[in-house]
Amino acid sequence: MLPSVKNIKHRNLVYFSRYSIHSTPKRQLKPTSNTHTTTKLPSLQQRRRPLHIITTVMTSDQTSSSPKTSVLFVCLGNICRSPTAEAVFQSVIDKQGISSNFIVDSCGTGGGSNNWYKSGGFSFHQGDPSDSRMTHAASNRGIKLTSASRPLQPSDLISFDYIIGMDASNIRAIRAAAEHWKTNGDGNVPSDYQYQAKLSTMTDYLQSNGKFLGRYKEVPDPYYGGAQGFEIVLDLLEDACVGLLGKIRERERERHK
Repeated sequence: MLPSVKNIKHRNLVYFSRYSIHSTPKRQLKPTSNTHTTTKLPSLQQRRRPLHIITTVMTSDQTSSSPKTSVLFVCLGNICRSPTAEAVFQSVIDKQGISSNFIVDSCGTGGGSNNWYKSGGFSFHQGDPSDSRMTHAASNRGIKLTSASRPLQPSDLISFDYIIGMDASNIRAIRAAAEHWKTNGDGNVPSDYQYQAKLSTMTDYLQSNGKFLGRYKEVPDPYYGGAQGFEIVLDLLEDACVGLLGKIRERERERHK
């Protein structure tokens, strides 16, 4: 069992992997003053990540006029689990030849900062690449992590169809931020905006015929653990991302009946 994250502000640890000894870099406190009130938030098409859009032949459950399905993966710092979920899901839809029908992204909930969603607040890890241990483990499976850490933004609540947390604490953080934005009018989130139906956890999509269903209620944070923790994250995400695509297709079929 991987240790829980109790004091995320003290991650300046020295850890050992099977490859070498690394020193975890201290977080850089990067203020994001007035992010939610005065800065014009980028559209989905303007985000800092390439969306890997490719031209494909439409399958039977897609049409050229269909809107893109947008999926946002969320974890604490957006350096381990959620960028890996983004990359794994991207790989799944690439292999299916349906990437042009999706927008896929990931973000964090402050990385341990308690004011990340407030005006003038900051988010740990913002702008940082994915954790090198996670990147290495993913690359061994042919999965490339390319994203840079960013916090959840008010516009994400409205722009994305699926907002998927890695664990229950991520969902609580999303809700806390959303209610703050609705109450204070930050980011032009309407006070009556209903976002709850968009929220789910990654393990909700574990496949019924897989070996992980019922064994995991969350994707555990591997930050404090050894190499095996990153392998478990990948195992769970590879299973759940296939299940997620299946659920999206099922809902699309039901919607078009």
